[in-house]
Amino acid sequence: MVWQFVEVFKQVASSNRIRDDDFADRLSHRYTVSLLIIFCVLIGSTQLVGSPIACWAPAQFTGPMTQYTNYICWIANKYYVPTGDLLPNPSEPRQYRVNYYQWVPFILAAMALFFYMPFGLWHLLAKPNGLDAKSVMKIIYSMDQCSAESRDKTMRNAVKLIDRAIDYHRSNYDQSLLGRLRRRFTRCFLPNNRSGHYISSLYMFVKVLYLVNVLGQFFLLNAFMGHNFAMYGFDVIGDLVAGRDFWESPRFPRVTMCDFVIRTLGENNHRNTIQCTLPINLFNEKIFIFIWFWLCVVSAFSVYSVIVWLYSFSGSSRTAFVKRYLKVNDRLGFGSHHHSSAASSSTNLIDGKMLDAFLYDYLKQDGVMLLRIVKKNTNDIVVGELVCALWDNFKRYPKFAIQHNLDEKECQKLNQHADIDYNQ
Repeated sequence: MVWQFVEVFKQVASSNRIRDDDFADRLSHRYTVSLLIIFCVLIGSTQLVGSPIACWAPAQFTGPMTQYTNYICWIANKYYVPTGDLLPNPSEPRQYRVNYYQWVPFILAAMALFFYMPFGLWHLLAKPNGLDAKSVMKIIYSMDQCSAESRDKTMRNAVKLIDRAIDYHRSNYDQSLLGRLRRRFTRCFLPNNRSGHYISSLYMFVKVLYLVNVLGQFFLLNAFMGHNFAMYGFDVIGDLVAGRDFWESPRFPRVTMCDFVIRTLGENNHRNTIQCTLPINLFNEKIFIFIWFWLCVVSAFSVYSVIVWLYSFSGSSRTAFVKRYLKVNDRLGFGSHHHSSAASSSTNLIDGKMLDAFLYDYLKQDGVMLLRIVKKNTNDIVVGELVCALWDNFKRYPKFAIQHNLDEKECQKLNQHADIDYNQ
Protein backbone atom coordinates (compact mmCIF):
# COMPACT_ATOMS: atom_id res chain seq x y z
CA MET A 1 0.00 0.00 0.00
CA VAL A 2 2.83 2.40 0.83
CA TRP A 3 4.40 1.99 -2.60
CA GLN A 4 1.01 2.57 -4.24
CA PHE A 5 0.73 5.92 -2.47
CA VAL A 6 4.29 6.78 -3.47
CA GLU A 7 3.47 6.01 -7.09
CA VAL A 8 0.34 8.17 -6.94
CA PHE A 9 2.37 11.02 -5.46
CA LYS A 10 4.98 10.78 -8.21
CA GLN A 11 2.29 10.86 -10.90
CA VAL A 12 0.50 13.85 -9.38
CA ALA A 13 3.58 15.86 -8.42
CA SER A 14 5.50 15.33 -11.67
CA SER A 15 2.63 15.69 -14.10
CA ASN A 16 3.32 17.60 -17.29
CA ARG A 17 1.84 20.98 -16.43
CA ILE A 18 2.69 24.39 -17.75
CA ARG A 19 5.02 25.82 -15.11
CA ASP A 20 4.92 29.57 -14.64
CA ASP A 21 6.51 29.84 -11.20
CA ASP A 22 9.62 28.62 -9.38
CA PHE A 23 10.44 25.50 -7.37
CA ALA A 24 9.55 27.07 -4.01
CA ASP A 25 6.04 27.82 -5.28
CA ARG A 26 5.58 24.32 -6.65
CA LEU A 27 6.83 22.92 -3.36
CA SER A 28 3.79 24.53 -1.74
CA HIS A 29 0.98 24.27 -4.26
CA ARG A 30 1.91 20.99 -5.93
CA TYR A 31 4.09 18.70 -3.80
CA THR A 32 2.66 19.71 -0.41
CA VAL A 33 -0.92 19.56 -1.65
CA SER A 34 -0.28 16.11 -3.16
CA LEU A 35 1.18 14.82 0.11
CA LEU A 36 -1.67 16.21 2.21
CA ILE A 37 -4.30 14.69 -0.08
CA ILE A 38 -2.58 11.31 0.11
CA PHE A 39 -2.43 11.51 3.91
CA CYS A 40 -6.07 12.59 4.01
CA VAL A 41 -7.15 9.58 1.95
CA LEU A 42 -4.98 7.24 4.03
CA ILE A 43 -6.36 8.38 7.40
CA GLY A 44 -9.93 8.73 6.12
CA SER A 45 -9.97 5.21 4.70
CA THR A 46 -8.51 3.83 7.93
CA GLN A 47 -11.28 5.46 9.95
CA LEU A 48 -14.05 4.24 7.66
CA VAL A 49 -12.81 0.77 6.80
CA GLY A 50 -10.57 -0.29 9.67
CA SER A 51 -11.01 -0.30 13.45
CA PRO A 52 -9.76 3.07 14.67
CA ILE A 53 -10.60 2.31 18.33
CA ALA A 54 -10.95 -0.72 20.60
CA CYS A 55 -12.18 -0.44 24.20
CA TRP A 56 -11.74 -2.85 27.13
CA ALA A 57 -15.36 -3.39 28.22
CA PRO A 58 -16.34 -4.89 31.60
CA ALA A 59 -17.15 -8.60 31.68
CA GLN A 60 -20.88 -8.00 32.17
CA PHE A 61 -21.12 -6.10 28.86
CA THR A 62 -22.77 -8.03 26.05
CA GLY A 63 -21.76 -7.81 22.40
CA PRO A 64 -24.06 -4.85 21.53
CA MET A 65 -22.97 -3.06 24.71
CA THR A 66 -19.31 -3.47 23.77
CA GLN A 67 -20.03 -2.16 20.28
CA TYR A 68 -21.86 0.82 21.78
CA THR A 69 -18.88 1.45 24.05
CA ASN A 70 -16.55 1.62 21.06
CA TYR A 71 -18.88 4.03 19.28
CA ILE A 72 -19.47 6.35 22.22
CA CYS A 73 -15.78 6.47 23.10
CA TRP A 74 -14.86 7.21 19.48
CA ILE A 75 -17.06 10.30 19.33
CA ALA A 76 -16.40 11.39 22.93
CA ASN A 77 -13.40 13.42 24.05
CA LYS A 78 -10.94 11.04 25.62
CA TYR A 79 -8.04 11.87 27.87
CA TYR A 80 -4.61 10.48 28.55
CA VAL A 81 -3.33 9.36 31.95
CA PRO A 82 0.31 8.28 32.31
CA THR A 83 0.75 4.67 33.39
CA GLY A 84 2.20 5.56 36.79
CA ASP A 85 -0.54 8.08 37.71
CA LEU A 86 -3.84 7.40 39.45
CA LEU A 87 -7.09 7.85 37.57
CA PRO A 88 -8.81 11.14 38.48
CA ASN A 89 -12.02 11.20 40.49
CA PRO A 90 -15.27 12.06 38.65
CA SER A 91 -15.15 15.62 40.00
CA GLU A 92 -11.50 16.25 39.11
CA PRO A 93 -10.57 17.91 35.78
CA ARG A 94 -9.16 15.76 33.01
CA GLN A 95 -5.75 16.68 31.67
CA TYR A 96 -4.23 15.78 28.31
CA ARG A 97 -7.56 15.62 26.49
CA VAL A 98 -7.38 14.00 23.04
CA ASN A 99 -10.01 15.63 20.85
CA TYR A 100 -8.43 15.92 17.39
CA TYR A 101 -8.38 12.41 15.95
CA GLN A 102 -11.88 12.50 14.41
CA TRP A 103 -10.99 15.68 12.56
CA VAL A 104 -7.62 14.66 11.13
CA PRO A 105 -8.90 14.11 7.52
CA PHE A 106 -10.65 17.49 7.60
CA ILE A 107 -7.55 19.19 9.04
CA LEU A 108 -5.40 17.76 6.25
CA ALA A 109 -7.95 18.75 3.60
CA ALA A 110 -8.08 22.33 4.97
CA MET A 111 -4.27 22.51 4.94
CA ALA A 112 -4.21 21.37 1.30
CA LEU A 113 -6.78 24.04 0.39
CA PHE A 114 -4.75 26.81 2.07
CA PHE A 115 -1.58 25.70 0.28
CA TYR A 116 -3.35 25.82 -3.09
CA MET A 117 -5.08 29.20 -2.64
CA PRO A 118 -2.06 31.46 -3.48
CA PHE A 119 -1.56 29.52 -6.71
CA GLY A 120 -5.20 30.05 -7.68
CA LEU A 121 -4.95 33.75 -6.81
CA TRP A 122 -1.84 34.09 -8.98
CA HIS A 123 -3.63 32.77 -12.06
CA LEU A 124 -6.87 34.60 -11.29
CA LEU A 125 -5.27 38.06 -11.07
CA ALA A 126 -2.44 37.66 -13.59
CA LYS A 127 -4.55 36.80 -16.62
CA PRO A 128 -6.35 40.18 -17.10
CA ASN A 129 -3.02 41.99 -17.42
CA GLY A 130 -2.21 40.35 -20.75
CA LEU A 131 1.35 39.54 -19.68
CA ASP A 132 0.29 36.02 -18.82
CA ALA A 133 3.31 33.92 -17.88
CA LYS A 134 1.37 30.71 -18.43
CA SER A 135 0.54 31.62 -22.05
CA VAL A 136 4.17 32.51 -22.76
CA MET A 137 5.42 29.29 -21.17
CA LYS A 138 2.93 27.28 -23.21
CA ILE A 139 4.42 28.75 -26.39
CA ILE A 140 7.95 28.16 -25.15
CA TYR A 141 7.23 24.51 -24.32
CA SER A 142 5.67 23.93 -27.74
CA MET A 143 8.93 24.67 -29.56
CA ASP A 144 11.13 22.09 -27.84
CA GLN A 145 10.75 19.47 -30.58
CA CYS A 146 10.29 21.83 -33.53
CA SER A 147 12.50 22.24 -36.56
CA ALA A 148 14.71 25.32 -36.86
CA GLU A 149 12.18 27.15 -39.03
CA SER A 150 9.26 26.28 -36.79
CA ARG A 151 11.34 27.16 -33.74
CA ASP A 152 12.00 30.67 -35.11
CA LYS A 153 8.31 31.09 -35.86
CA THR A 154 7.36 29.96 -32.37
CA MET A 155 9.87 32.37 -30.85
CA ARG A 156 8.41 35.21 -32.91
CA ASN A 157 4.96 34.33 -31.59
CA ALA A 158 6.26 34.48 -28.03
CA VAL A 159 7.91 37.86 -28.67
CA LYS A 160 4.73 39.17 -30.29
CA LEU A 161 2.69 38.10 -27.27
CA ILE A 162 5.11 39.73 -24.83
CA ASP A 163 5.41 42.89 -26.94
CA ARG A 164 1.65 43.35 -27.16
CA ALA A 165 1.20 42.65 -23.46
CA ILE A 166 3.81 45.28 -22.62
CA ASP A 167 2.22 47.89 -24.90
CA TYR A 168 -1.46 47.49 -24.25
CA HIS A 169 -3.72 47.73 -21.26
CA ARG A 170 -5.82 44.57 -21.14
CA SER A 171 -7.67 45.00 -17.84
CA ASN A 172 -10.94 45.87 -19.59
CA TYR A 173 -11.00 42.61 -21.52
CA ASP A 174 -13.17 40.73 -19.06
CA GLN A 175 -16.43 42.64 -18.52
CA SER A 176 -18.08 39.96 -16.39
CA LEU A 177 -18.94 40.49 -12.73
CA LEU A 178 -15.88 38.48 -11.70
CA GLY A 179 -13.68 40.54 -14.02
CA ARG A 180 -14.94 43.84 -12.58
CA LEU A 181 -14.47 42.65 -9.02
CA ARG A 182 -10.98 41.44 -9.90
CA ARG A 183 -10.03 44.84 -11.35
CA ARG A 184 -11.29 46.66 -8.28
CA PHE A 185 -9.23 44.41 -6.06
CA THR A 186 -6.07 44.91 -8.09
CA ARG A 187 -6.51 48.68 -8.16
CA CYS A 188 -6.77 48.75 -4.38
CA PHE A 189 -3.79 46.56 -3.55
CA LEU A 190 -1.51 46.48 -6.61
CA PRO A 191 0.00 49.06 -9.00
CA ASN A 192 -1.81 49.95 -12.18
CA ASN A 193 -1.26 47.62 -15.13
CA ARG A 194 0.39 50.43 -17.14
CA SER A 195 3.12 50.94 -14.54
CA GLY A 196 5.09 47.92 -15.76
CA HIS A 197 5.24 46.55 -12.22
CA TYR A 198 1.85 44.87 -11.95
CA ILE A 199 2.89 41.26 -12.56
CA SER A 200 6.04 41.65 -10.47
CA SER A 201 4.13 43.12 -7.55
CA LEU A 202 1.44 40.48 -7.86
CA TYR A 203 4.02 37.69 -7.95
CA MET A 204 5.78 39.01 -4.84
CA PHE A 205 2.41 39.37 -3.13
CA VAL A 206 1.63 35.73 -3.93
CA LYS A 207 5.07 34.61 -2.73
CA VAL A 208 4.51 36.43 0.56
CA LEU A 209 1.16 34.62 0.79
CA TYR A 210 2.97 31.30 0.35
CA LEU A 211 5.31 32.23 3.19
CA VAL A 212 2.52 33.50 5.46
CA ASN A 213 0.51 30.36 4.73
CA VAL A 214 3.23 27.89 5.63
CA LEU A 215 4.03 29.79 8.83
CA GLY A 216 0.34 30.06 9.64
CA GLN A 217 -0.02 26.29 9.29
CA PHE A 218 1.94 25.91 12.53
CA PHE A 219 -0.63 28.05 14.35
CA LEU A 220 -3.49 26.16 12.69
CA LEU A 221 -2.09 22.82 13.81
CA ASN A 222 -1.38 24.22 17.26
CA ALA A 223 -5.05 25.20 17.59
CA PHE A 224 -6.27 21.72 16.61
CA MET A 225 -3.58 19.49 18.07
CA GLY A 226 -2.84 21.44 21.25
CA HIS A 227 0.07 20.75 23.60
CA ASN A 228 2.31 23.39 21.95
CA PHE A 229 2.46 21.64 18.58
CA ALA A 230 4.61 24.44 17.14
CA MET A 231 7.54 22.95 19.06
CA TYR A 232 6.63 19.34 18.33
CA GLY A 233 9.61 18.61 16.09
CA PHE A 234 12.05 19.73 18.77
CA ASP A 235 10.25 17.47 21.28
CA VAL A 236 10.66 14.52 18.92
CA ILE A 237 14.36 15.24 18.48
CA GLY A 238 14.73 15.52 22.26
CA ASP A 239 13.00 12.17 22.77
CA LEU A 240 15.24 10.52 20.19
CA VAL A 241 18.37 11.92 21.82
CA ALA A 242 17.20 10.85 25.29
CA GLY A 243 16.15 7.39 24.06
CA ARG A 244 12.54 7.80 25.21
CA ASP A 245 9.79 5.73 23.60
CA PHE A 246 6.86 7.35 21.80
CA TRP A 247 4.46 4.87 23.42
CA GLU A 248 3.88 7.18 26.38
CA SER A 249 3.51 10.31 24.25
CA PRO A 250 0.66 12.49 25.62
CA ARG A 251 0.22 14.06 22.17
CA PHE A 252 -0.54 10.85 20.26
CA PRO A 253 -1.34 8.30 22.97
CA ARG A 254 -2.12 4.72 22.02
CA VAL A 255 -3.97 4.05 25.28
CA THR A 256 -6.57 6.54 26.54
CA MET A 257 -9.39 6.71 29.07
CA CYS A 258 -13.03 7.33 28.24
CA ASP A 259 -15.85 8.44 30.57
CA PHE A 260 -19.49 7.88 29.66
CA VAL A 261 -22.80 7.46 31.48
CA ILE A 262 -25.42 4.74 30.91
CA ARG A 263 -28.83 6.18 31.72
CA THR A 264 -31.59 4.01 33.15
CA LEU A 265 -35.04 4.68 34.56
CA GLY A 266 -35.13 7.03 37.49
CA GLU A 267 -31.90 8.44 38.81
CA ASN A 268 -29.96 5.21 38.70
CA ASN A 269 -27.37 6.28 36.12
CA HIS A 270 -24.17 4.28 35.76
CA ARG A 271 -20.92 6.14 35.20
CA ASN A 272 -18.24 4.14 33.42
CA THR A 273 -14.52 4.78 32.95
CA ILE A 274 -13.19 2.58 30.18
CA GLN A 275 -9.68 2.08 28.84
CA CYS A 276 -9.40 2.29 25.05
CA THR A 277 -6.68 1.92 22.48
CA LEU A 278 -6.32 4.16 19.43
CA PRO A 279 -4.40 2.21 16.76
CA ILE A 280 -5.01 5.07 14.33
CA ASN A 281 -2.61 7.20 16.36
CA LEU A 282 0.19 5.01 15.03
CA PHE A 283 -0.51 6.62 11.65
CA ASN A 284 -1.33 10.07 13.02
CA GLU A 285 1.93 10.32 14.91
CA LYS A 286 4.14 9.40 11.96
CA ILE A 287 2.18 11.62 9.58
CA PHE A 288 2.30 14.70 11.77
CA ILE A 289 5.98 14.22 12.56
CA PHE A 290 6.62 14.19 8.82
CA ILE A 291 4.32 17.19 8.29
CA TRP A 292 6.12 19.23 10.96
CA PHE A 293 9.54 18.72 9.38
CA TRP A 294 8.09 19.12 5.88
CA LEU A 295 6.63 22.51 6.86
CA CYS A 296 10.05 23.55 8.13
CA VAL A 297 11.61 22.66 4.77
CA VAL A 298 8.88 24.49 2.85
CA SER A 299 9.30 27.53 5.13
CA ALA A 300 13.05 27.61 4.49
CA PHE A 301 12.59 27.42 0.71
CA SER A 302 9.87 30.09 0.81
CA VAL A 303 12.03 32.50 2.81
CA TYR A 304 14.99 31.91 0.50
CA SER A 305 12.82 32.39 -2.60
CA VAL A 306 11.37 35.69 -1.34
CA ILE A 307 14.87 37.03 -0.60
CA VAL A 308 16.22 35.96 -4.01
CA TRP A 309 13.30 37.49 -5.90
CA LEU A 310 13.53 40.75 -3.96
CA TYR A 311 17.18 41.01 -4.94
CA SER A 312 16.38 40.16 -8.55
CA PHE A 313 14.15 43.25 -8.74
CA SER A 314 17.09 45.55 -8.03
CA GLY A 315 18.48 47.59 -10.92
CA SER A 316 21.92 46.00 -10.85
CA SER A 317 20.53 42.47 -10.88
CA ARG A 318 18.17 43.21 -13.76
CA THR A 319 20.94 44.82 -15.80
CA ALA A 320 23.39 41.98 -15.18
CA PHE A 321 20.74 39.36 -16.03
CA VAL A 322 19.79 40.80 -19.41
CA LYS A 323 23.28 42.08 -20.32
CA ARG A 324 24.75 38.61 -19.87
CA TYR A 325 22.55 37.08 -22.60
CA LEU A 326 23.05 40.03 -24.95
CA LYS A 327 26.82 39.81 -24.63
CA VAL A 328 26.95 36.06 -25.13
CA ASN A 329 24.92 36.40 -28.33
CA ASP A 330 26.93 39.41 -29.63
CA ARG A 331 24.03 41.83 -29.48
CA LEU A 332 25.99 44.62 -27.79
CA GLY A 333 28.76 46.69 -29.40
CA PHE A 334 27.56 46.54 -33.04
CA GLY A 335 30.95 45.16 -34.03
CA SER A 336 32.86 47.95 -32.34
CA HIS A 337 35.98 45.80 -32.02
CA HIS A 338 36.72 46.61 -35.68
CA HIS A 339 36.66 50.37 -35.11
CA SER A 340 38.91 52.91 -33.48
CA SER A 341 38.87 53.63 -29.76
CA ALA A 342 36.86 56.83 -30.31
CA ALA A 343 34.25 54.96 -32.31
CA SER A 344 34.25 52.20 -29.72
CA SER A 345 33.66 54.72 -26.92
CA SER A 346 30.77 56.28 -28.84
CA THR A 347 29.27 52.87 -29.50
CA ASN A 348 29.58 51.85 -25.85
CA LEU A 349 27.73 55.01 -24.89
CA ILE A 350 24.94 54.12 -27.28
CA ASP A 351 24.95 50.56 -25.91
CA GLY A 352 24.58 51.79 -22.34
CA LYS A 353 21.74 54.16 -23.16
CA MET A 354 20.05 51.58 -25.33
CA LEU A 355 20.33 48.88 -22.68
CA ASP A 356 18.80 51.22 -20.09
CA ALA A 357 15.96 52.00 -22.47
CA PHE A 358 15.47 48.31 -23.21
CA LEU A 359 15.29 47.50 -19.51
CA TYR A 360 13.38 50.44 -18.07
CA ASP A 361 11.28 51.75 -20.98
CA TYR A 362 10.55 48.62 -22.98
CA LEU A 363 10.69 45.50 -20.81
CA LYS A 364 10.18 47.26 -17.50
CA GLN A 365 10.03 45.21 -14.32
CA ASP A 366 7.34 42.85 -15.58
CA GLY A 367 9.21 41.91 -18.74
CA VAL A 368 12.42 41.06 -16.87
CA MET A 369 10.44 39.13 -14.29
CA LEU A 370 8.85 37.08 -17.07
CA LEU A 371 12.27 36.30 -18.51
CA ARG A 372 13.37 35.03 -15.09
CA ILE A 373 10.31 32.77 -14.94
CA VAL A 374 11.30 31.35 -18.34
CA LYS A 375 14.85 30.88 -17.06
CA LYS A 376 13.71 28.94 -14.00
CA ASN A 377 11.60 26.56 -16.08
CA THR A 378 13.73 26.07 -19.21
CA ASN A 379 17.44 26.72 -19.83
CA ASP A 380 19.92 29.43 -20.78
CA ILE A 381 19.66 28.70 -24.51
CA VAL A 382 15.91 29.36 -24.63
CA VAL A 383 16.22 32.47 -22.46
CA GLY A 384 19.07 33.76 -24.61
CA GLU A 385 17.01 33.31 -27.77
CA LEU A 386 14.03 35.05 -26.20
CA VAL A 387 16.11 37.98 -24.90
CA CYS A 388 17.78 38.45 -28.27
CA ALA A 389 14.45 38.25 -30.10
CA LEU A 390 13.00 40.91 -27.81
CA TRP A 391 16.14 43.02 -28.27
CA ASP A 392 15.91 42.81 -32.06
CA ASN A 393 12.22 43.66 -31.91
CA PHE A 394 13.03 46.62 -29.67
CA LYS A 395 15.63 47.95 -32.13
CA ARG A 396 13.02 48.14 -34.87
CA TYR A 397 11.33 50.95 -32.95
CA PRO A 398 14.22 52.81 -31.30
CA LYS A 399 12.46 56.16 -31.10
CA PHE A 400 9.58 54.61 -29.17
CA ALA A 401 11.83 53.37 -26.40
CA ILE A 402 14.81 55.73 -26.23
CA GLN A 403 13.71 59.10 -27.56
CA HIS A 404 14.43 60.59 -24.15
CA ASN A 405 17.88 59.04 -23.89
CA LEU A 406 19.56 59.59 -27.27
CA ASP A 407 19.83 62.69 -29.40
CA GLU A 408 18.78 62.76 -33.06
CA LYS A 409 22.28 61.97 -34.39
CA GLU A 410 22.63 58.96 -32.12
CA CYS A 411 19.17 57.73 -33.10
CA GLN A 412 20.15 57.86 -36.78
CA LYS A 413 23.29 55.90 -36.01
CA LEU A 414 21.27 53.37 -34.01
CA ASN A 415 18.78 53.01 -36.86
CA GLN A 416 21.66 52.29 -39.22
CA HIS A 417 23.02 49.56 -36.95
CA ALA A 418 19.56 48.10 -36.40
CA ASP A 419 19.01 47.85 -40.16
CA ILE A 420 22.38 46.14 -40.58
CA ASP A 421 21.52 43.57 -37.92
CA TYR A 422 18.23 42.72 -39.53
CA ASN A 423 19.57 42.52 -43.08
CA GLN A 424 22.26 40.04 -42.14
